[in-house]
Amino acid sequence: MLLSGTAVIGVCVAVLLWNDFGPGPLDVFIGGIRQLTGLPLMVAVWLTIGSLAVLAWALGRRPGFGTLIGPLVTGPIMQVALSLLERFDAPEHLVVKTGVHLLAIAAVGVGAGLVITAGLGAGTGELLAAAASDHSGRPEPRMRLLFESTWLVLGVVLGGPIGLGTVLVALAIGPSVAHGHRLVDTAVTSGRRRLSDARFALAA
Repeated sequence: MLLSGTAVIGVCVAVLLWNDFGPGPLDVFIGGIRQLTGLPLMVAVWLTIGSLAVLAWALGRRPGFGTLIGPLVTGPIMQVALSLLERFDAPEHLVVKTGVHLLAIAAVGVGAGLVITAGLGAGTGELLAAAASDHSGRPEPRMRLLFESTWLVLGVVLGGPIGLGTVLVALAIGPSVAHGHRLVDTAVTSGRRRLSDARFALAA
Protein backbone atom coordinates (compact mmCIF):
# COMPACT_ATOMS: atom_id res chain seq x y z
CA MET A 1 0.00 0.00 0.00
CA LEU A 2 2.81 2.39 0.85
CA LEU A 3 4.67 1.76 -2.40
CA SER A 4 1.50 1.80 -4.51
CA GLY A 5 0.30 5.04 -2.95
CA THR A 6 3.70 6.66 -3.34
CA ALA A 7 3.85 5.62 -7.00
CA VAL A 8 0.39 7.08 -7.65
CA ILE A 9 1.39 10.37 -6.03
CA GLY A 10 4.62 10.52 -8.05
CA VAL A 11 2.84 9.98 -11.37
CA CYS A 12 0.12 12.50 -10.51
CA VAL A 13 2.59 15.21 -9.52
CA ALA A 14 4.35 14.60 -12.84
CA VAL A 15 0.99 15.11 -14.58
CA LEU A 16 0.50 18.40 -12.71
CA LEU A 17 3.94 19.58 -13.83
CA TRP A 18 3.39 18.46 -17.43
CA ASN A 19 -0.03 20.10 -17.62
CA ASP A 20 1.72 23.48 -17.28
CA PHE A 21 -1.12 24.96 -15.27
CA GLY A 22 0.68 25.37 -11.96
CA PRO A 23 1.74 22.64 -9.48
CA GLY A 24 1.22 22.63 -5.72
CA PRO A 25 3.15 25.02 -3.44
CA LEU A 26 5.92 22.57 -2.50
CA ASP A 27 6.39 21.63 -6.15
CA VAL A 28 6.67 25.33 -7.01
CA PHE A 29 9.51 25.49 -4.46
CA ILE A 30 11.15 22.36 -5.89
CA GLY A 31 10.83 23.91 -9.34
CA GLY A 32 12.57 27.02 -8.02
CA ILE A 33 15.40 24.88 -6.65
CA ARG A 34 15.78 23.25 -10.06
CA GLN A 35 15.74 26.64 -11.76
CA LEU A 36 18.47 27.90 -9.44
CA THR A 37 20.72 24.82 -9.42
CA GLY A 38 19.94 22.95 -12.64
CA LEU A 39 19.47 19.73 -10.65
CA PRO A 40 17.42 16.85 -12.11
CA LEU A 41 13.88 16.61 -10.74
CA MET A 42 14.65 13.40 -8.82
CA VAL A 43 17.62 14.92 -6.98
CA ALA A 44 15.74 18.15 -6.22
CA VAL A 45 12.89 16.12 -4.71
CA TRP A 46 15.28 14.08 -2.58
CA LEU A 47 17.14 17.13 -1.28
CA THR A 48 13.99 19.12 -0.53
CA ILE A 49 11.98 16.36 1.13
CA GLY A 50 15.05 15.06 2.95
CA SER A 51 15.80 18.50 4.36
CA LEU A 52 12.21 18.91 5.57
CA ALA A 53 12.32 15.46 7.22
CA VAL A 54 15.56 16.38 9.01
CA LEU A 55 14.01 19.66 10.17
CA ALA A 56 10.94 17.83 11.51
CA TRP A 57 13.22 15.37 13.33
CA ALA A 58 15.22 18.26 14.82
CA LEU A 59 11.94 19.71 16.09
CA GLY A 60 11.10 16.45 17.85
CA ARG A 61 9.08 14.42 15.33
CA ARG A 62 11.02 11.34 14.26
CA PRO A 63 10.32 10.24 10.66
CA GLY A 64 8.77 6.82 10.19
CA PHE A 65 9.74 4.17 7.66
CA GLY A 66 7.18 5.48 5.18
CA THR A 67 8.39 9.06 5.60
CA LEU A 68 11.88 8.02 4.51
CA ILE A 69 10.92 5.57 1.78
CA GLY A 70 8.33 7.87 0.16
CA PRO A 71 10.75 10.42 -1.34
CA LEU A 72 13.15 7.69 -2.51
CA VAL A 73 10.33 6.15 -4.55
CA THR A 74 8.56 9.37 -5.56
CA GLY A 75 11.61 11.12 -7.01
CA PRO A 76 12.51 8.54 -9.70
CA ILE A 77 8.86 7.89 -10.57
CA MET A 78 8.19 11.61 -11.02
CA GLN A 79 11.23 12.01 -13.26
CA VAL A 80 10.42 8.98 -15.43
CA ALA A 81 6.73 9.86 -15.70
CA LEU A 82 7.49 13.49 -16.59
CA SER A 83 10.02 12.41 -19.22
CA LEU A 84 7.38 10.19 -20.84
CA LEU A 85 4.67 12.84 -20.66
CA GLU A 86 6.89 15.52 -22.18
CA ARG A 87 6.89 13.56 -25.44
CA PHE A 88 3.35 14.86 -25.86
CA ASP A 89 2.10 18.43 -25.98
CA ALA A 90 0.29 19.61 -22.87
CA PRO A 91 -3.37 20.60 -23.37
CA GLU A 92 -3.95 24.22 -24.30
CA HIS A 93 -7.68 24.70 -23.67
CA LEU A 94 -8.46 26.05 -20.20
CA VAL A 95 -11.30 23.57 -19.61
CA VAL A 96 -9.10 20.61 -20.52
CA LYS A 97 -6.24 21.86 -18.35
CA THR A 98 -8.63 22.29 -15.43
CA GLY A 99 -10.04 18.80 -15.95
CA VAL A 100 -6.58 17.21 -16.09
CA HIS A 101 -5.59 19.04 -12.91
CA LEU A 102 -8.74 17.98 -11.04
CA LEU A 103 -8.31 14.33 -12.07
CA ALA A 104 -4.67 14.37 -10.97
CA ILE A 105 -5.58 15.99 -7.63
CA ALA A 106 -8.29 13.37 -7.05
CA ALA A 107 -5.81 10.58 -7.80
CA VAL A 108 -3.28 12.15 -5.42
CA GLY A 109 -5.97 11.87 -2.73
CA VAL A 110 -6.29 8.13 -3.38
CA GLY A 111 -2.51 7.73 -3.32
CA ALA A 112 -2.29 9.64 -0.05
CA GLY A 113 -5.12 7.48 1.32
CA LEU A 114 -3.07 4.38 0.57
CA VAL A 115 -0.01 5.85 2.27
CA ILE A 116 -1.95 6.97 5.35
CA THR A 117 -3.83 3.69 5.70
CA ALA A 118 -0.55 1.77 5.44
CA GLY A 119 0.36 3.41 8.77
CA LEU A 120 4.14 3.35 8.24
CA GLY A 121 4.81 7.03 8.84
CA ALA A 122 3.32 10.42 8.08
CA GLY A 123 4.23 12.41 5.01
CA THR A 124 6.98 14.99 5.39
CA GLY A 125 4.57 17.93 5.24
CA GLU A 126 2.31 16.46 7.92
CA LEU A 127 5.32 15.57 10.09
CA LEU A 128 6.81 19.06 9.89
CA ALA A 129 3.47 20.75 10.59
CA ALA A 130 2.96 18.50 13.63
CA ALA A 131 6.46 19.26 14.92
CA ALA A 132 5.97 23.00 14.48
CA SER A 133 2.59 22.75 16.19
CA ASP A 134 4.19 21.00 19.17
CA HIS A 135 6.71 23.83 19.57
CA SER A 136 4.44 26.80 18.85
CA GLY A 137 1.21 25.58 20.43
CA ARG A 138 -0.66 26.65 17.32
CA PRO A 139 -3.08 24.30 15.51
CA GLU A 140 -1.48 21.90 13.03
CA PRO A 141 -3.62 23.02 10.05
CA ARG A 142 -2.51 26.62 10.62
CA MET A 143 1.14 25.56 10.66
CA ARG A 144 0.63 23.52 7.49
CA LEU A 145 -0.86 26.59 5.80
CA LEU A 146 2.09 28.69 6.97
CA PHE A 147 4.57 26.23 5.48
CA GLU A 148 2.61 25.93 2.23
CA SER A 149 2.58 29.73 1.91
CA THR A 150 6.31 29.89 2.64
CA TRP A 151 7.14 27.26 0.02
CA LEU A 152 5.00 29.09 -2.51
CA VAL A 153 6.60 32.49 -1.91
CA LEU A 154 10.15 31.09 -1.92
CA GLY A 155 9.40 29.06 -5.04
CA VAL A 156 8.13 32.12 -6.89
CA VAL A 157 11.16 34.15 -5.81
CA LEU A 158 13.45 31.37 -7.10
CA GLY A 159 11.60 31.24 -10.42
CA GLY A 160 9.49 28.14 -9.87
CA PRO A 161 6.43 27.44 -12.04
CA ILE A 162 3.15 28.92 -10.84
CA GLY A 163 -0.29 29.36 -12.35
CA LEU A 164 -4.02 29.12 -11.77
CA GLY A 165 -3.55 25.41 -11.14
CA THR A 166 -1.47 26.21 -8.07
CA VAL A 167 -4.50 27.85 -6.48
CA LEU A 168 -6.60 24.86 -7.56
CA VAL A 169 -4.18 22.44 -5.89
CA ALA A 170 -4.03 24.52 -2.71
CA LEU A 171 -7.84 24.61 -2.42
CA ALA A 172 -8.62 21.03 -3.47
CA ILE A 173 -5.77 18.89 -2.14
CA GLY A 174 -7.00 18.85 1.47
CA PRO A 175 -10.52 17.62 0.67
CA SER A 176 -9.07 15.21 -1.90
CA VAL A 177 -6.75 13.59 0.63
CA ALA A 178 -9.54 13.36 3.22
CA HIS A 179 -11.86 11.73 0.67
CA GLY A 180 -9.12 9.40 -0.58
CA HIS A 181 -8.33 8.31 2.97
CA ARG A 182 -11.98 7.51 3.67
CA LEU A 183 -12.28 5.64 0.37
CA VAL A 184 -9.18 3.48 0.93
CA ASP A 185 -9.94 2.89 4.60
CA THR A 186 -13.48 1.75 3.75
CA ALA A 187 -12.18 -0.56 1.01
CA VAL A 188 -9.55 -2.08 3.31
CA THR A 189 -12.04 -2.57 6.15
CA SER A 190 -14.53 -4.18 3.78
CA GLY A 191 -11.82 -6.43 2.32
CA ARG A 192 -10.70 -7.58 5.76
CA ARG A 193 -14.30 -8.31 6.75
CA ARG A 194 -14.86 -10.40 3.64
CA LEU A 195 -11.60 -12.27 4.18
CA SER A 196 -12.55 -12.95 7.79
CA ASP A 197 -16.00 -14.19 6.73
CA ALA A 198 -14.43 -16.44 4.09
CA ARG A 199 -12.02 -17.95 6.63
CA PHE A 200 -14.87 -18.49 9.06
CA ALA A 201 -16.92 -20.20 6.35
CA LEU A 202 -13.99 -22.48 5.43
CA ALA A 203 -13.38 -23.33 9.08
CA ALA A 204 -17.04 -24.19 9.54
